[in-house]
Amino acid sequence: MKDNFQTLLTIKRLGINGEGIGYYKRKAVFVDGALPEEEVVCEITKEHNKYLEGKTLKIKKRSQNRVDAPCPYFGKCGGCQMQHLEYKEQLKMKKDIIIQAFERYLTNYEDLKIDIKDNIGMDNPYYYRNKAQMPVAFDGEKIVTGLYEANSNRLTHIDKCIIQDELVNHVVYYVKTLLMKYHVMVFNRRLKSGILRYISVRYIQDTKECQVVLVLKDKDLTNMSKIAKELMDKIKEVKSFYVNINPDTSTYEIYGNEYIHIAGKKTIDAKIGDAKFILSPHSFYQLNSEQTKVLYDVVKSTIKFKKTDKIIDAYCGAGTIGIYLANDVESVYGVDTTEQAINDAKNNAALNQLKNTHFESGHAENIIPRWIQDGFKPDVLILDPPRTGIDEKLLNVLRKVKIKKIIYVSCNPSTLAKDLNELRRVYHIKSVQPVDMFPQTAHVESVVLLVRK
Repeated sequence: MKDNFQTLLTIKRLGINGEGIGYYKRKAVFVDGALPEEEVVCEITKEHNKYLEGKTLKIKKRSQNRVDAPCPYFGKCGGCQMQHLEYKEQLKMKKDIIIQAFERYLTNYEDLKIDIKDNIGMDNPYYYRNKAQMPVAFDGEKIVTGLYEANSNRLTHIDKCIIQDELVNHVVYYVKTLLMKYHVMVFNRRLKSGILRYISVRYIQDTKECQVVLVLKDKDLTNMSKIAKELMDKIKEVKSFYVNINPDTSTYEIYGNEYIHIAGKKTIDAKIGDAKFILSPHSFYQLNSEQTKVLYDVVKSTIKFKKTDKIIDAYCGAGTIGIYLANDVESVYGVDTTEQAINDAKNNAALNQLKNTHFESGHAENIIPRWIQDGFKPDVLILDPPRTGIDEKLLNVLRKVKIKKIIYVSCNPSTLAKDLNELRRVYHIKSVQPVDMFPQTAHVESVVLLVRK
């Protein structure tokens, strides 16, 4: 196809990453920023074997659901994909993304009669994100933070992110002024000079506690105590301050293995309903505190747990789901490959004075059969895997062990559909409840109920 080729496209639907999809000579064309029912003049920017990529040059027919994105950085930074779409329509489109994934990967999907419910959204779909992990740069005058453009290492400088909690934005801004005051040099990847790589801020609204981590290339703690003291004196919510050392500049991994506690508490407190949690800098915690409770209440209501129920929480992380449910059931067993996460889970169980939990590090496909062989007979298995879905070895185990019900919490409709296509051999897929954990983005969370045949 020749360079700068242009064509008129009718956009049929949204893709899993929020891009509009039209068709040119039976090939799908993925067009960033275009919406269903729009006619756009599209420039084809890249050709692949099975699909094309394009960009919108002009909108000839505008969707009635298009709105002006409130963020000045929309279309530049890679953080949001859907701000130009009216929020109620975002919820519908995300449900449709799930249906499209099922149609593509679930054999005979129409015959399964799966109950896919309407997406549960937020009253205020902005300023919800409780954590920022922002790369830094020097613009010639001052330290700036931002987010990378989609599929790029180019940094879009951002003064204020409208999906991050406002206190998070405030803390990031004030940290930058202190870093300038104390002449902390930003790491320059090209020149291999400077030390400051990222600013990380987590704020839990329910407890009003904030934790700050500065990621440095080298272990140079000059003035870090002074920066921490001034920050904590200025913003009372900042209760914990760390430095993380990450000398590996060959990747864009944010954190290294070494954390150094500089000031304040070593952990901050969090709450989901009545359940309490302590968070260290490396603790995994859902990024949308308000919708996390909604998500976990969906898990509760989907099963209607009994006091005699025994639960396994696979991919349990810091134990949040299992601990949230623990007082409603007889016992909770949790497993995760990350030893630090299991330590967090044990500490959180102790914090909540729970006597009916057991957490163990290892691979679920090895641990779960051993638990069952040792006499633990689970009534419900909860799965909350990463975006890559369930490990193939665990899928093989789940086909063999006779657990009556599975709750699958998924953050990726494509891998969810692929996994369900395997599990359907021995399970009925009963219901899917989408929950909008990340408004303005293309991400959608789902809670799926499976019942053994």
